[in-house]
Amino acid sequence: MNYGNILTTTWKTIWKEKTILWFGMLMVIMPVLVGLMIGGVIIFTSVEQIERFFESDFSNVATLIFFILYFLFLASSIFLAALSYAGTMKGTLMASQGSAGLDFSALWEASLPYFWRMLGVMFSVGFAFMLIAIVPFIFLGFVGALTAGIGFLCVFPFMLLFIPLGIVAYLMLSLSMAALIAEDGTVFDAIQRAWGVLKAKFWSLVLMAVILYFIQVAIGMIIAIPMNAIQFAFILPMQTGTQDPEIFLRLFGILMAFFIPLSSILQSLGLTYVNGAWLLSFLEAKGAASSSSEMENEIVYDA
Repeated sequence: MNYGNILTTTWKTIWKEKTILWFGMLMVIMPVLVGLMIGGVIIFTSVEQIERFFESDFSNVATLIFFILYFLFLASSIFLAALSYAGTMKGTLMASQGSAGLDFSALWEASLPYFWRMLGVMFSVGFAFMLIAIVPFIFLGFVGALTAGIGFLCVFPFMLLFIPLGIVAYLMLSLSMAALIAEDGTVFDAIQRAWGVLKAKFWSLVLMAVILYFIQVAIGMIIAIPMNAIQFAFILPMQTGTQDPEIFLRLFGILMAFFIPLSSILQSLGLTYVNGAWLLSFLEAKGAASSSSEMENEIVYDA
């Protein structure tokens, strides 16, 4: 695989077609709203009001409302992520095929037919690997209960097997989503096609996964630097007792309202780039796998 070409082409594509970036922002709508809401509530709430709230009878009802809203937040985030993934990959595919000047409405119409199938791929691959992973966890819990925790020391090395399992799960999910967009098949067809490509170009795709992982880590480190600096700036005085708790609460609210949306937006940019790279990686790996298969068939036929 030509890693340099894939990475540079992905960057040039999403930079030229800004609509792909805007489509990638769909996945951060809910985190941005939640960050602004939580930060705003903290900013305009005093320490005394928080103490009275937890001592009141309404706290139980508020806890129930919180869990309901949290479930709605998760569901909305998953739906928007599926639509965002479909749009960023579809936009990258259209741009790679020569479509220039993509607008949001055109990309929306082109991506919408993939929405439910994208959800199907996400849940199918995720659920399958969850079932595979849950069996060892149950076994570890059973061993730990019988041996009062000592058995964990004996079976702990087996937990290292979750590392390659996680890599395969990540590759299958990424390739299945790319296959769905590139070949416009069913959920089962996309997963089957991704498995075939993964088997044919396993180590090349593992290396691509490592490269894209470090790109996301680098983005995460960039996000963490200013956040850690500001947290240290006002948490240290609080720990030494030199800062008013009310001021600390206001600063914490500002931090939540500012950095949750900012970090979500930066992470979405990274995921948009990664999704585009996986689409192009699948196209190249698919072509290489098909060429290898044709050569094998010719050799068998000649023999």
